[in-house]
Amino acid sequence: MKKSKYVYQSAQDSILRPHFQRWVWNPLLRYIPASISPNALTGISTLCCFLSFLLAAVANTHPAAMVAASVLVFGYLSLDNMDGAYARATGQSSRLGEFLDHWLDTLNNGFVVLGACLAVGLTPLFTLLVLAAGTLAFFAVQLELQKTGVFRMGRVADIEGNTAVSGLYLAVALMGPGFFDQTPLANGPSLALLLGAGVMGQALWTSFTALKRIESGRLDCLPLLLCLGVLITWATLVEPSPQAGVGIPLLCAGFFTNPVFTSRPILARLRDFSTVGIDRAVVAGTLACAALALVYPALEVPLAWAIAALLAGTTLRYARITTQALRDEPPVADVSPGSD
Repeated sequence: MKKSKYVYQSAQDSILRPHFQRWVWNPLLRYIPASISPNALTGISTLCCFLSFLLAAVANTHPAAMVAASVLVFGYLSLDNMDGAYARATGQSSRLGEFLDHWLDTLNNGFVVLGACLAVGLTPLFTLLVLAAGTLAFFAVQLELQKTGVFRMGRVADIEGNTAVSGLYLAVALMGPGFFDQTPLANGPSLALLLGAGVMGQALWTSFTALKRIESGRLDCLPLLLCLGVLITWATLVEPSPQAGVGIPLLCAGFFTNPVFTSRPILARLRDFSTVGIDRAVVAGTLACAALALVYPALEVPLAWAIAALLAGTTLRYARITTQALRDEPPVADVSPGSD
């Protein structure tokens, strides 16, 4: 087998990664049955993340459910960091496997952020702001990887963030979601708002540093920023109104912005596939629906769902065409110690 041309270098300075690798992930790798493929591990990790989101969204008042959500988030984190090592150890690395690993994380990032925000009771608008910041950070990191061939993560990044969400769910289980409504200072922001603001700050810093390190291509962020700007502006306009039905579809649309727009750097690196035209069409469709909602307020909810459907459909399209294009490629010997 030949060595992969898409191997990248991993420059991670995570605080927790060395400890998890030594005490949890490397020991567990020995017990994975040979019949399980690396892509199956990736799929199971996404299932864990999705189930944790469901529990946080609909059962955050039940302690047992939140303990289960905490365990599922840590299960996702572990499998997501073990699948690549397992693929290299068994000689099963492939472009399809790398696509699934990075691309499914665009969904998982949304599941983790939405689950945490819903568990502590943040409003739809603030949840969308946190989600947007996380999406921009994810896009910036993948864009840097495409441009430089280096996957950089700082001291506090996805591993620390997912571990914190796992701990957050345990806190909700022990103290209830109402605990995060408390205000540490009189007339000040709640604990939930402070946590959300902290996540936003870290995500925006990650975005800034990643974009600063690349020499060109920063304008690739523009379609994503335009789409997120439309969604946030819309959510801001309807936040004070009783039209609460708009919040859910706008959050759904915000969730799918990550897999849609982050597909540009991922697919450009893995299969030399440009999504520029599709990105523009998605932005145009989003702007058109938002403009119609201003003219016809009675159609606000259906139009918000139309945007969510447009983004979800584009997400499914990317998954289908990429899986079909890469699934028949043979594995390659990818033994670079620097790859993730």
